[in-house]
Amino acid sequence: MKLTAFILLATCLQLSAIGSAQTVSLSMKNATIQKVFKEINKQTGYQFFYKDAVANLAGNISIEVKDTPLEKALDMCFSNMPVTFSIVEKTIIVKSKPAKSNEKSPAEPPQPIKITGTVSDEQGVTLPGVAVIIKGTKKGTETDANGFFTIEVPADKSIILIFSLLGFEPRELLLGKQTDIRISLKINPMFLNDLVVTGYQTLSKERSSGSFTKPDIQTIKERSGSMNILQRLDGLIAGLTVNNSPLASKNPLLIRGLTTLGTLSASSTNALVTNRNPLYVVDGIPIEDISSINPQDVADMTVLKDATSASIWGSRASNGVIVITTKKGTQNEKIKVQYDAFINFQGKPDIDYFPSLTSRQFIDVAKELFDPNNNKWSTVSGLGSTIYSCVGIPPHEQILYNRNRGLISAAQAEKSLDSLASIDNSQQMKDLFYRNASLMNHTVSMSGGGKLYSFYGSFAFTNTRSSTPGDKNNTFKINFRQDLNLNKSIKIYLITDITKNITYSKRNISLNSLFYPYQLFQDSQGNNLNVNHMAYLSDSLRISYQNRSRINLDYNPLNEREYGYTNGDNNINRVVGGVTINLIDGLKFEGTYGYTSVKNNMGAFDSDKSYLVRSEAAQFSVAATPSVTPVYYLPVSGGKYVVTNTGQSNWTIRNQFIYDKSWKDRTHQLTLLAGQEAQEQLSSINKTTIRGYNPDLLTYSSIDYAVLASGISSPVFPIYAGKSTLVNDNFSNSEIQSRLTSFYANGAYTFNKKYSFNCSWRIDQSNLFGIDKSAQNKPVWSVGLKWNMDKEKFIQERGWINNLSTRVTYGITGNSPAAGTASSSDIIKGYSSTLVPGGLYMNISSPANRKLTWESTKTFNLGIDFSILNNRLSGSIDLYSKATDNLIGIMDANAFTGYASVTGNYGNMTNKGIELSLSGLILKNKGFEWRSSLALGYNKNMVTQMNNNTVVSTGSAMITSSFVTGYPAFSLFSYKFAGLDAMGDPQIMLADGTITKEKNIAKREDVVWSGTYQPVWSGGFSNTFSYGGFKLNANISYNLGHVLVRDVNTFYTGGRLYLSSSSQITSLSPLLSETPNINSEFLNRWKNPGDENITDIPSYVMPSSISSSRRDLNYYARGDNNIMDASYIKLRDITFSYSAPESIVKRIKADNITLRIQLSNLMLWKANKYGIDPEFQNTFVAGIGSNRTMPTNQKTVTIGVNISF
Repeated sequence: MKLTAFILLATCLQLSAIGSAQTVSLSMKNATIQKVFKEINKQTGYQFFYKDAVANLAGNISIEVKDTPLEKALDMCFSNMPVTFSIVEKTIIVKSKPAKSNEKSPAEPPQPIKITGTVSDEQGVTLPGVAVIIKGTKKGTETDANGFFTIEVPADKSIILIFSLLGFEPRELLLGKQTDIRISLKINPMFLNDLVVTGYQTLSKERSSGSFTKPDIQTIKERSGSMNILQRLDGLIAGLTVNNSPLASKNPLLIRGLTTLGTLSASSTNALVTNRNPLYVVDGIPIEDISSINPQDVADMTVLKDATSASIWGSRASNGVIVITTKKGTQNEKIKVQYDAFINFQGKPDIDYFPSLTSRQFIDVAKELFDPNNNKWSTVSGLGSTIYSCVGIPPHEQILYNRNRGLISAAQAEKSLDSLASIDNSQQMKDLFYRNASLMNHTVSMSGGGKLYSFYGSFAFTNTRSSTPGDKNNTFKINFRQDLNLNKSIKIYLITDITKNITYSKRNISLNSLFYPYQLFQDSQGNNLNVNHMAYLSDSLRISYQNRSRINLDYNPLNEREYGYTNGDNNINRVVGGVTINLIDGLKFEGTYGYTSVKNNMGAFDSDKSYLVRSEAAQFSVAATPSVTPVYYLPVSGGKYVVTNTGQSNWTIRNQFIYDKSWKDRTHQLTLLAGQEAQEQLSSINKTTIRGYNPDLLTYSSIDYAVLASGISSPVFPIYAGKSTLVNDNFSNSEIQSRLTSFYANGAYTFNKKYSFNCSWRIDQSNLFGIDKSAQNKPVWSVGLKWNMDKEKFIQERGWINNLSTRVTYGITGNSPAAGTASSSDIIKGYSSTLVPGGLYMNISSPANRKLTWESTKTFNLGIDFSILNNRLSGSIDLYSKATDNLIGIMDANAFTGYASVTGNYGNMTNKGIELSLSGLILKNKGFEWRSSLALGYNKNMVTQMNNNTVVSTGSAMITSSFVTGYPAFSLFSYKFAGLDAMGDPQIMLADGTITKEKNIAKREDVVWSGTYQPVWSGGFSNTFSYGGFKLNANISYNLGHVLVRDVNTFYTGGRLYLSSSSQITSLSPLLSETPNINSEFLNRWKNPGDENITDIPSYVMPSSISSSRRDLNYYARGDNNIMDASYIKLRDITFSYSAPESIVKRIKADNITLRIQLSNLMLWKANKYGIDPEFQNTFVAGIGSNRTMPTNQKTVTIGVNISF
């Protein structure tokens, strides 16, 4: 690691062997020897070494000299005195003259001792330019290019050496009897930005031309809303956009915009073809998921943005790279213990967030729309063509139909409906289906080390208490790093990181204000109520089925959650080892070896009391009448048990040589790196399903899947067309494997500490690419230049400029397809089925593409780094341009191949932007400090070419297209809304100015571009105020310039407010999210002629056939009038901390005690006027629908403590 800028006390540490080359001017009379020494030191910088006894031998001194050589002046001072002197480097040793044979003289000072040693950083990289000073003096030296130093010290066991280097914390070392020293320095968090950690090597910022940013580690550690370190990055880094939406699990963050499309695979895996996320590197090893990394274990984070900093990672670096380095122990340091804990109170989700009808409004609308002519009782209460078309009859409809059928009077119906209208179930839903969520973490760590061995270890426990009653989530984590210096040349390290996550959940349903607003789940006595209509059967069908099958088919939501559970046991083991061998001067070998194992065992059990098991048994039972004994083809006792085992094992082997050398006082600095890397990722999923399982006896029933697969005719509860069919689901297994081998090289040359040149090269070969040579042999590379302008005289003359440098880079990075979505050969998948002869068959799950190659992104970056006003204000400005070719996605295949689509290279895309990072000390006065930082990023994305054969020519196809040539990725297209006509139907304006409501008339040119889902501006603003032991930190994050689709009314026809089973899940259990209520916007719809002048909400039309034939409701739902500005600014967190004074800390023999309280997501400014929080808006809903998701973790409170010993 080369840190050559601003070497502390460099001018005081220049070595000189010729004392006479220094001159002095003295004019002193009767001055003490100490006063003379002080004046000489002031003029020359030379230090005096002597004992008090020697000083007492010398009397006062009178001397008058001008521009006299130092040695001659000293001779004049000590003439006629019983003392003499010698000059060693820049130290003047004064001692008594040798005593004559017959005289006694004071004892002479002992001869100096020669001390040698090596100084390195925590990673074992030697450090040049480290100041080594004898404490209490100014005598010292500095380490050479290889971190080696030599210094002479007095023969005194109490001598202490001080080691210091800009960017590192100074260390003191008591010499004792040591003469050969190896010592390491810790990085100073205040100067972390001066080091570039790429995962392969560490360089000083002044030698790197790349664009990189480091977040404030302390802010990351204090943020307590999530243990996922990625979410803690929000607003801290310019150009990094963090999406905190619950729907953003596939792409939680972007670096410098969207570089790959990430379309869904055409195979059954339903995976993204390419990963939109950055590459995550932990301790030099790429890993897929870093959510298990404890933020308290993190020592450093570096976000690599441009080609020069990221291209070393090859075909996976187009999205940027996030490099994390975990903590390690320090050599020759006493054992330190630290305890950090917090609890985050998150409250309950906001179930009232959705705009919906109250109970009174709901009942009034139900009465208004009740239409027994179009929705006949015989149809409503009967069995549909499939089980998925069955619907339940809710209480308000039952009352209306009973009145219509003459079973009750109008007065009785009205009284019953009024009773329902007076009920508000929101409190019951909040109390019964939700609880206050919280997040708690305890971390205990210990570190220390001796001369040859150092260690860091931590144990952490995390309890995640979700808002769902009965759920449990506990995580136990052990992290242990050991570093051992076998000798001067060989160093090894081993990191062992073990995470165990245990989860448990009951069979809960998620309800909100979109459920029936009157439906209660407990009576006044606290008894759980049956809500049978939620099971999608009318009472008449339910009673008929249960009488014939003799199986109870009641559905009780609160009882149901006690009849089943899912437990999980997730184990993540990460082992990283490495060796460094110093071969010759400047040349060393580094080997890094990593292995990650992930095993997740999940068991889902539903007892025979659960509706899932009861209804499935009824579906496969046969009984013509209730008097006939049923024949059961599935067990009626014992539950259903599904075991899913997911495994993943990844290994990485890297061997590299590094040559690091400097010459002529670092006038020339050269760093070369070359290596080879091999990786493999293997993931597997196997699933076993058994029925009739008894968890006490551990027994289960045998099932005749051959019979069930052929279909059971005339069952009690038919699934489809009078039959029930069950394909063998007792076992399935799949594996996905990817391999990568790489060769790479990297170089950095710096001349005169001013001008730096960087370059890198890498070639990847993988089974994910096509076998054609043109697809495999495509290297990535980069070049970069940097000019440290602050080293130039014309800049140094401007005293207000402390640091100034410019850098420019250009290079190519890549992105590869996800494993299992593409291959150089056909991916064959085997199946077991009783439906085919022999029970086995195979198909091609992913066809080969011999020409498939990785996406390549050409990146140009121009940047300026500066620090001014005595380092009060510092920052950087970056301009970049990224052009991605060969975008990977699903494209139409040649019809003669037999495939409809294939994974291929089918497009190009660009990103252009600017980033600004500022950090400043605003005010410092009498112990009070105010520091601010700003992160601002602008990104303009554009799809420049799409090569797919499908031509988008209609307006309806255009508004559902996310990737269109000439527009940003994830663009939003809409109809130009032209209001309602006299019938309350939505109209649009075509490109020629024509206003129409005709369906399917809009062409591509008739729709308008309304913006993009991706934020154009993003960043954050932080302020920290500190006084004494008190500190207040406030962080604001923002995303600006993007759009969203407002959720609008979805109910325009049909006549019924009920649960539809059209989207019923295949397990046949009730939906996890029930939404029979409608948007309150419905009340303001068009009702009478003339209303088109006061509302934009279309009319309600019956029957459905008329509504669908005369109008297109998407003209309104996807009209430009419902496209909203999604910009927002959120006060992400405010943290108040107090560090106890030393007088209190020492009482418990601690080093530090800090208490903190944090308030998160307190305030929100949003550009839209509809109360929509853009972070909880599903921007990818096509057509009509509710786009909102339920807000969580808003206005949370965290209490924490940190104690170190």
